[in-house]
Amino acid sequence: MDRNIFQFIWKHSGRQQILLALLTVASFPVLYASLELPKIIINRALSDPQPVREILGVSMGPVTYLLVLCFTFLALVLANGAFKMRINTFKGVVGERQVRRLRFMLLDRMLRFPLPHFSKVSQGELISTISAETEPLAGFIGDSFAQPLYQGGTMLTILLFLFIQQPTIGLVSVALIPVQAYIIPKLQMKVKLLGKERVRKVRQLSERIGESVENVREVRVNGTVRYVMAEFSQYLGSIYWIRLEIYKRKYFVKFLNNFINQITPFFLFSIGGYLVLHGNMSIGALVAALSAFKDLTAPWKELLDYYQNMIDAQIKYEQIADQFSPPFLFEWTPPTPATPPDLKAPLRLEAVTWANEYGDRMLQRLSLEVPPGSLVGIAGTNALALRRLAEVLVRLSPPTSGRITIGDQSLDAIPLELLGRRMAYAGPEPRMFTGSMMQNITYGLRHRPPADDPDGMSPARRREIVEAQASGNSTDSMEGIWTDFAMIGATDWTSLRPWFMQCLAATGGETAVYQRGLREVFDPDDYPFVAQPLLRARHWLRDAITERGMDKLLARFERDCFNPYASLAENMLFGLPDGKRLTVARMVCNPTVRELMETYGLWDSAVRIGRRFALRVVGVYRDSADGDVMIMRYPHIDDALFEELVEAVTRLKRRSERPQRRHQEADTLLFATMFLMIVPKRDGMDFVPPAEREAILAIRRSLLNDMPYELRDKVAVFDPDLYHPRLNVMDNLLFGRITTEDPRAITQLRALVDEALERTDARAFVLILVALGEVGIGGSLLPISVRQRVQLIRGLMKKPDIFVIYQALNSYDPEERLRIFLAMKELLPTMTLIVLEERISDNPAFDALYDLEDGRLVRRGQNGADHDEDTMPGEAEETDEPALRLLSRSPVFSDLPETVLRRLLTASEWRTVAAGDFIYRSGEPSEFTFVLAEGEAELVRLMPDNQPPLHIAYIKPPEVIGDLELLAGVRRFSTIRARTDLRLLRLDGANMLRLLSSVPDLPLRVIQQVGKRLTSEAPAVPPPAIQIPLPPREREGAQAEPGKGEG
Repeated sequence: MDRNIFQFIWKHSGRQQILLALLTVASFPVLYASLELPKIIINRALSDPQPVREILGVSMGPVTYLLVLCFTFLALVLANGAFKMRINTFKGVVGERQVRRLRFMLLDRMLRFPLPHFSKVSQGELISTISAETEPLAGFIGDSFAQPLYQGGTMLTILLFLFIQQPTIGLVSVALIPVQAYIIPKLQMKVKLLGKERVRKVRQLSERIGESVENVREVRVNGTVRYVMAEFSQYLGSIYWIRLEIYKRKYFVKFLNNFINQITPFFLFSIGGYLVLHGNMSIGALVAALSAFKDLTAPWKELLDYYQNMIDAQIKYEQIADQFSPPFLFEWTPPTPATPPDLKAPLRLEAVTWANEYGDRMLQRLSLEVPPGSLVGIAGTNALALRRLAEVLVRLSPPTSGRITIGDQSLDAIPLELLGRRMAYAGPEPRMFTGSMMQNITYGLRHRPPADDPDGMSPARRREIVEAQASGNSTDSMEGIWTDFAMIGATDWTSLRPWFMQCLAATGGETAVYQRGLREVFDPDDYPFVAQPLLRARHWLRDAITERGMDKLLARFERDCFNPYASLAENMLFGLPDGKRLTVARMVCNPTVRELMETYGLWDSAVRIGRRFALRVVGVYRDSADGDVMIMRYPHIDDALFEELVEAVTRLKRRSERPQRRHQEADTLLFATMFLMIVPKRDGMDFVPPAEREAILAIRRSLLNDMPYELRDKVAVFDPDLYHPRLNVMDNLLFGRITTEDPRAITQLRALVDEALERTDARAFVLILVALGEVGIGGSLLPISVRQRVQLIRGLMKKPDIFVIYQALNSYDPEERLRIFLAMKELLPTMTLIVLEERISDNPAFDALYDLEDGRLVRRGQNGADHDEDTMPGEAEETDEPALRLLSRSPVFSDLPETVLRRLLTASEWRTVAAGDFIYRSGEPSEFTFVLAEGEAELVRLMPDNQPPLHIAYIKPPEVIGDLELLAGVRRFSTIRARTDLRLLRLDGANMLRLLSSVPDLPLRVIQQVGKRLTSEAPAVPPPAIQIPLPPREREGAQAEPGKGEG
């Protein structure tokens, strides 16, 4: 970053500064002419009128001559003003562009700070510097070259004019300028130094304010408010005294400058008047000189201000440059042809040391090799050392010495873009961005900027690109989808959904998210793609409940029936208010609703019954600590409404002693509201006599037949074919209210709901619905346990080659953490998973376990993750070794890591097949994959009518068979038999499928192997499209049509 502001300005806006200079120089002749013309008007047109005057050979009278000169002067004034406007506008454009560039550079450098540096600077300080402290630089950058040239040129033009009129007047005009040029900058320098001190104090205050906000709990708990306020007072006081000193000095400088400026006119009047009286100077020249001097003070003042601003800008720029130039700043390394496509290679640490700024070594000469695809655990009681090791592994913090490599490349040389795509990290403090949960989950996939269509680009977008290029900013558009679906083998959001579901299941959050999803409320207009599957599930569920005789468990919403399990408001509206423009708590305040209740004779009953109901609610919950129970039972009664209710009931009890009418109308409305909140079966049917029920149904029929205009967009009516925006997912699916409290019956009903969602493929949408919910600022709307799961899912979503996890699940117990780690490894067998925790118990699931002791790594011993529990390590190694050699020779598995091959061998076994027997036949289930170790097999097609099988291809070791049907998810469509005695390695189909889904190019290898097998003997079979007569001895082998055989 340039250390001098003029270097920065000239480097990034040199051409614009030259253009400004040319515009400035072009304005000087116009300025000089505008100064000369008043003298001509006074001396020629007014003081010495002639009968005839000529201008450019055109004769005219004195009046015409005067008007021509005046209009010429007006034109010069306009031209001079136009020059000023254009120059100042262009200066503003140049200044704002460069400040935009500077801010972009600062943001870029901030993202490349080493993590330990963030502990030395506060968030508020960085925000203030980037947003506020760069703002004043815009004016100076535009003025940096043009302002001294313009104002200096203007001043020289005026001085030239004054010397031409009378040298003595010129000398008088410039006599005090050297005095000002020496004294004023000296005084202004002190003001600037005080300004620098003020900025430092304000930054310190901002830091302390931010610290107090973060630690407000500690301030309140420890009762140190007075101490904190005294500290703030001290900071505010120091800023006050600095600003007071600035004001004193600044206004003294202004006083001195104005005094010097006003002395010069005194000399002009006295000396100029003397010259006029003695005939050495015309009156017109004196007036023009006075007018010119008046114009001289403005550029001189601007030059002094420019000097002041230059010092200020240089100080600010140096402070900013120092603040954003920490040591060990990361560099954005662009990809090169030598950059590997992935990070599936050994991770090595060679004598890695990390020390803090005081020289304390947290890590001491660590050496470690992590094979690709392995699960490694590192435990240590020093949490800070573990954190630093995790950050060093993912290049968040550079080591003090030593080297880290992945394969043949140094970690420092790998582009950060590749690291971001192929490496994941999860820490103990999950970081969330404001937005939906799904936006946070797919954050790691935002690597594909949306492409602009040159033909369909809007003018606004074109202007945006031009300005971004001129300001050195990014030209990528934010008005599109950045998600790189190809990273995980998807094409759109629909094809991404299965992988999201697998990641969710691996982290163990599916059940909790599903239960939360059933309680979600959403507007179908916002997410129609979620509403439609849920409506299909509703219709399936309705039929299933009837078929299984469970109708008594549910009171459905029916247009002509009173539902005693729904509130009276729901019964009256046959729906619910929209919750924004109309709520249940304020329904009776709506004139239309009240008028309907009065028309059908329900109002007086509602107030009377609501009064009884209010007395019961207040009596039960007023002194109860079970506030949550009340909210669950009466969701429409919030704290404010309950307080109003308590006050109304209190006034109701006092009225028997002394009448009070002041609150009577408000209490009447409140009691009518309570009436509408009654659920008859819950609160007692005696609250709602039959007459009131009939009145409610009559109001409902009136509303449904002709909904008043005032309520049409405020009420959402129940409709069996529409998703209701005010009911949660469960109520929408049931489209009614559960009528029983029997746990077994409720469990059966919930199980039926689960089945409905599974049958209609809608379960995934319930999970996605939760993911579409907002997480709040920094994830504040989510508990820490959910944020930690979201963080893991975010890392898994991009199918990383290396995943480093440091204390990322510390809110879960060790057993659950281990289960999640194993599930993640099962989901991505080729992924290298490094787990760093304070305590890790010995477990065979880990390929290696280390302890971090005093900054050094100590291995616990050779792990038994790949060994059978009933077998000695040596025996297990002997048993697995032939299988590993066989897999490593196979064209499908040849380049996979050993740890991945060992996991593939889980549940595998050796099989022998006698010559002539079938390994499998077409139509059988595809449950296993086989690797041929010894002998020869044959791919055949079974023929009808007991004809001999048709030969298609021979299969020899170490080919893999049965993998294509497993990949396709279908039954066997080929038949394979043994030509000689065979020895096979049978692999578990589930393990094979997991491997196929985690290694992107593995399915292609399977298809290539099958293609080579089918084409290996192709010349022996004639193509079907060409009919060639065959000799009799060859006709028997050509009975089957090529291309329709099995395999």
